[in-house]
Formats: sequence, C-alpha cells, structure tokens
Amino acid sequence: MASEKLASKLQRRLHWEEVDGGLQPAPRAAPVPEPQPQPSAWAPTTRADAELSAQLNRRLDINEGAARPRRCKVFHPYSEFPEFSRRLIKDLESMFKLYDAGRDGFIDLMELKLMMEKLGAPQTHLGLKSMIKEVDEDFDGKLSFREVQALNSASKFEAEIKAEQDERKQAEEKRRLRQAAFRELKAAFST
Repeated sequence: MASEKLASKLQRRLHWEEVDGGLQPAPRAAPVPEPQPQPSAWAPTTRADAELSAQLNRRLDINEGAARPRRCKVFHPYSEFPEFSRRLIKDLESMFKLYDAGRDGFIDLMELKLMMEKLGAPQTHLGLKSMIKEVDEDFDGKLSFREVQALNSASKFEAEIKAEQDERKQAEEKRRLRQAAFRELKAAFST
C-alpha cells in the first residue's frame, strides 16, 4: 500500500515537471538572463523528490528481493515484543548468549542445531534453514537476538516443538507401562 502511494506521488511529480518543462517560451534573439530560483524555496522540494525517489527505489528493491539489509540502530526488546514478560526476555537473552558460541552476537546454523538438540527438539538441516528463513530479516543466514525473539513468538514452530515433545512423553509413558506389565508377568511365572 505504501509503495503504491509513493509510486503515485512520484508519477505525479514527474508529470508536473514534464508539463512545466514543456511549456517554456521560445528563445528570444537576445538572451535575457532568467531569474535564479531562491535556494531556500527549491531546496525542500529537491530534497523531498530525492527522498521520495530513494524510498520508492528501496521499496521496489525489497519487492524484487534485491534489497541490501538495513541494521536497526536501536533495538529495545521490551517495547518491541510486549507479549513477552521481562523475565522471559531475560531468559531468552541468557539462552541466546549461552548458545552464541562465536560470541559474535548471532546464532548461525550449527549453533541453532546445537541449541535445538539441547532443548530436546532436534531438527533436520532443512528444518533449521526454514526456521532461519522464516524470521531472518536481514537475509544474512544468521539469527540476531531480535530474530530469535521473533522465532519464539512464531507459534508455528512452537506448536511443532510442543507436539514432538508430547509424542516423546507419550512414547516414554507407554514404554514404562510395558516394562511394569513385563515385571508383573515375570514375578507371576517365577514363583
């Protein structure tokens, strides 16, 4: 929606410039110096045109997938993710620092694999890559703390992990019941 708005504004501006540029009077025999526009009057318009053009080009690059990543200058986890409690954010931050083996502020594919294995939900490489792709905002193939928070807020993966953990618990319970039944039969036949 915003890109359409920017495109229409830019098209109107270009149309106005073409119309104004096409209606210039024919040159006279003796050239008369034209009055120079005041810099203060033209500077905001020129700046606005350049800014609008830059925004539109950025939006087009994003839509085509050729945009260069932009780093967020300030990240405040408490205001950006209000659904998380402060305690949960602190826990996520300590977990992030624990699994950031390279101490570079990012979790790469192998660090994510290790983290998921230690959390009891091992994933395949394709599953890990899809997790990263789902939340990787700057397309660098690594997860920053902000992206890890976005990953934790994505209910899709959370539901999958919970379902796998529930299946493991049920299988473990069945195994314990079979062992208990076997012990009872063993005790009945051994006496």
